[in-house]
Amino acid sequence: MNNLPDTGIYKKGSIDLYDTLKAALAAESGESGIVLSYFGITKRPGQVKKLVIEAYKEYADAALKRISSEVKVKNALNDCRIYHLEGEFEPGEPIVLIIISSRSRAEALTAMPEVVERYKKEPTIWKKEVYEDGTEKWIRE
Repeated sequence: MNNLPDTGIYKKGSIDLYDTLKAALAAESGESGIVLSYFGITKRPGQVKKLVIEAYKEYADAALKRISSEVKVKNALNDCRIYHLEGEFEPGEPIVLIIISSRSRAEALTAMPEVVERYKKEPTIWKKEVYEDGTEKWIRE
């Protein structure tokens, strides 16, 4: 999977998460018995019209790369990548893609929950909900 984009924060529209997953699957050489993917999708809690995501790119990139590297080593994965988008998102749009490849499913299935929980807490990423009535609220997950 060396030809894939690096783990990190990307502006919405600069990378297509679906195409990235397709490229990851196409790049598999038979070393992995599983490629596990996770899409984080914009949800509509209450009257949310859109979600705005901003990141301190330098620090967020470093945190996402650290998470990927640590989880990869800890679980003996073939690869672990996190792609997080920033910009404005309507409900139903993808925001995050995690791709884990491993020799067997046990390692990948063990690693995925840790990656999800860590990407939600460690990087410098901020989210603002914009409501139907025009009000806004910054949130932290």
